[in-house]
Amino acid sequence: MTRNIVKIPSLLLALKPRSSICGARRWMSVRPPDKHDMRETGIASERLARGKKVTIQHLHEMRQSGTPIAMVTAYDFPTGRACDSYGVDITLVGDSLAQVCLGYDSTTRLTLDEMLHHCRAVARGSKIPFLVADMPFGSYHASSEDAVRNAVRLVQQGGVEAVKLEGGEEIAPTVRKLTSIGIPVMAHVGLLPQRHTSLSGYRVQGKDALSARSVYNSALALENAGAFAIVLEAIPHLLGTHITNRLSVPTIGIGAGPNTSGQVLVWDDLMSRWHGHKAKFVRRFADVQTEEMKGVSAYVSAVKTGTFPDSMNESYEMDESEWRQFLEGLG
Repeated sequence: MTRNIVKIPSLLLALKPRSSICGARRWMSVRPPDKHDMRETGIASERLARGKKVTIQHLHEMRQSGTPIAMVTAYDFPTGRACDSYGVDITLVGDSLAQVCLGYDSTTRLTLDEMLHHCRAVARGSKIPFLVADMPFGSYHASSEDAVRNAVRLVQQGGVEAVKLEGGEEIAPTVRKLTSIGIPVMAHVGLLPQRHTSLSGYRVQGKDALSARSVYNSALALENAGAFAIVLEAIPHLLGTHITNRLSVPTIGIGAGPNTSGQVLVWDDLMSRWHGHKAKFVRRFADVQTEEMKGVSAYVSAVKTGTFPDSMNESYEMDESEWRQFLEGLG
């Protein structure tokens, strides 16, 4: 196998004329997907064929039956489309986009308008999974009225189905208010990235009896306030198991052990696209970063050496008589 050749089928489809398939659109390098090009496989095609939309009721049924819930973050149309196609149950427009997409040093830099922009893009691609968005830092802390106003914008303008809030017992009144007007809330306890400064970094929570009890009490209070699910981040697996067993709503773990109702990972972590620190709980399921490096390097090399584009296979022809007329017309 030749290592320096990178095959990118979708790109080749755009470069190579295919009149029998694309018709007049063969001249477009970026074009809407053609029916003949949308080949789904496995669970993706099964779910798309029956059009089974994931709902809160479905998530609760999965918890009751012991079927693990798979949640993945997405930040744009392509990642939303991937979640939709490959069997993800919950798509989360995570505020981690602040770092992995926008280059900020913290999630606290993200604005509501920026989050709305990305929610709309993901919503266009992710139709089958249940769609949740993080409420950015500062968008739900001042008052319940502010939280309602901003959550309504995420639903109406962003196209999401639920919002996620970080915090403990202190945000229970806000959760109760949002759920009372029909906005589903996913809560988030344990390590709270939006509060990393006050926590002196991204530290594991609940490692001693006192802090474990605080995380546990927060989860109970948020369930009682109406949260339909709770994310447990960076806590000991024994605590994650205990909280999961005591709650009647699904728990989604990220660094909370294997016995939660489901798991979530950041897209750029599981695809190995993130250059920063690798948390202990992260498993890299693909090496997209290496493939990107190979692909871009090969492209740059081909351009520099003049081997791309090829005049026969990657360029367009002109009738010789038309070319002569063109030259004659120049005088």
